[in-house]
Amino acid sequence: MTNTQANEVQPVGAARVPVQVDPALLAVIKSASAPSTGPKPPALSPSLPGVEGAFESLVVLFESLRRGIAYAVEQREKYGDIYRGAFVGIPMVYVWDADEIHKIMKNDDRAWSTGLGWDALMFEGLDPHAANTGSLLTLDFDEHRIARKLVQPGFTLKAIEGYLRVADRHFGKVLPAWVARGAVMFKVEVRSLLARVASEIFTGLHDPEEVARVDRALSDFWRGMMAVSRKPWLSPTFRRSRAGLATLIRTFLALVPERRRSPGADVFSSMCTVTDTDGLGDEAMVRVFITIMFGAFDTTSAGMTSMAYLLARHPQWQERLRAEAKAIGPAPPDVSAMKGMKEHEWVWKETLRLMPVNGFLPRRALREVVVGGHTLAPGTFVAPMNGGIGRHPRWWKAPTTFDPERFSPQRAEDAQHSGIYNPFGAGAHACVGMQLANMEMKLFWHRMLTSCTFRLTRDYEARHTFTPMGVVSGDVRLTLGPSRT
Repeated sequence: MTNTQANEVQPVGAARVPVQVDPALLAVIKSASAPSTGPKPPALSPSLPGVEGAFESLVVLFESLRRGIAYAVEQREKYGDIYRGAFVGIPMVYVWDADEIHKIMKNDDRAWSTGLGWDALMFEGLDPHAANTGSLLTLDFDEHRIARKLVQPGFTLKAIEGYLRVADRHFGKVLPAWVARGAVMFKVEVRSLLARVASEIFTGLHDPEEVARVDRALSDFWRGMMAVSRKPWLSPTFRRSRAGLATLIRTFLALVPERRRSPGADVFSSMCTVTDTDGLGDEAMVRVFITIMFGAFDTTSAGMTSMAYLLARHPQWQERLRAEAKAIGPAPPDVSAMKGMKEHEWVWKETLRLMPVNGFLPRRALREVVVGGHTLAPGTFVAPMNGGIGRHPRWWKAPTTFDPERFSPQRAEDAQHSGIYNPFGAGAHACVGMQLANMEMKLFWHRMLTSCTFRLTRDYEARHTFTPMGVVSGDVRLTLGPSRT
C-alpha cells in the first residue's frame, strides 16, 4: 500500500479485524478501535470553498448559539454542499451532499473514526487519567461492538415497556398540576420532568439529592462541549465539565456491586448484570453507561419543547393530534396503540427536521479519502450535516415551512434518499435509545392533548438555537385551557 497500512486491531476477546489507517496517524492514535487523542488536524486545501481560522471559529460559535441551523444554511447557500470552515478552533469540512453524508455515517469502508471526531469536540482532556474515555462515542469497530453489546439488553421491547410505565407515572403526577395552574413555562418544566424520568429509567436512583447531584454533573459535563478553552486553569466551564465526568464515574462505579446483588429495572442495572462482557471491567462498563446518559441528556426534552412551540403556533395540527389521541381512549396507549399514532409521528419528525437537536455528527478521516471530488488528508475533520440537510431545498419542499404531511405515505419526502433524514444518526453509531424516545414522545402528548388545550402566553417568532443542544428559542411559556370534548 502507498498511503495506508493494515492496522490489525486487537480488541479484548474479539477476532482481528483489519482497518486501513495512515501509518503516521496510526503512530499517534495507537488503535483505530479505541484511539488516543488525535494529532493536530491537517491544513485544508484552499481549493475547498469557505474560510477558516480563529476569528471564523468564534463567529461560528456565536452565530450557532444565536441563530442555530439557519446560520449553517446561509453558509451552504454561500459556499455549496461541501466547504471548509472552523468549529471551536478546529478546521472542519462541512458536508451537505446526501450521498456523502450516507457514506460517512454508514462507514462501510471503515475510512472514518467517530471516536477521534467526538474526542476533540467533547472529551479531549476531560479525563486526565485516560487517553480514551471508553464511551460509545469514542470507540469504533470491534471495541464499539463489544460496548454496544452491553447496552442492548436494556433496550429490548420488554424493557422499554417497563420504562414507559415509569414515564407515565411521572407524567400522571405532573400534568394535572400544570392544568390546574393554567400555565407552564414549558422549556424549564418539561426538562425537569424528563430529567426525573430519565434518572429513574437509566440510573434507578430515587433519592432527590442524589438525583440532583447526578443531574448537575451531567449538565456540567455536557457544557464542556461549548468551552472556549480546554485549559482547566483558564476555563471555569471546562473545569466543571471535568469535575462532572469524575463525579459520574465515581458515583456509578460505587453502585456496581449493589446493582449486581439486587438489580432494578433500569438500564444501569441491566448493564451490571450482563455476564458476556468480553473481558470489559467495571470502570469500562461505567464509562459506556455514562455515554448512554450523555446521549439521553436533554435530547428528548429539547425535541419536545420545539414540538410544543410548533403545536402552539399551529393549532390546526394541535387539534389533529388531539383527535388522534382521544380516538385511542383515556388509558395510556400501549406499544400496539402507539403504532397507530401516525400523525404524532409526522409532527415529531417534522419537528426534528425543522428544529434539529444536533446539526452534525463529527468524524475524522483514518486515511486519505475523497469527498465530493475533494481529496482530504488523514486526520481531517468532517461534519456530515445530518441535522442541517433537513433544510436543503433540493430534497424538501418549502424547507422552512412547518408541514408534517411531508412525512405522510402519499408524499414521503424523507424516503427520497437514505442520507437526508437521520436525526438519530445512522450505521453502527445510531442512537440506541431512538425507539424509547419516540414512544416516550407519544405517551407524553397523549396525556397532554387529552388533558388540555394550549397556546403561547406571549406569541413570538422563534429561532432555532444551539445551547449546545438544538432547541427552539425562548421559554415557550404556555397558557393551558380545558380540553375540548
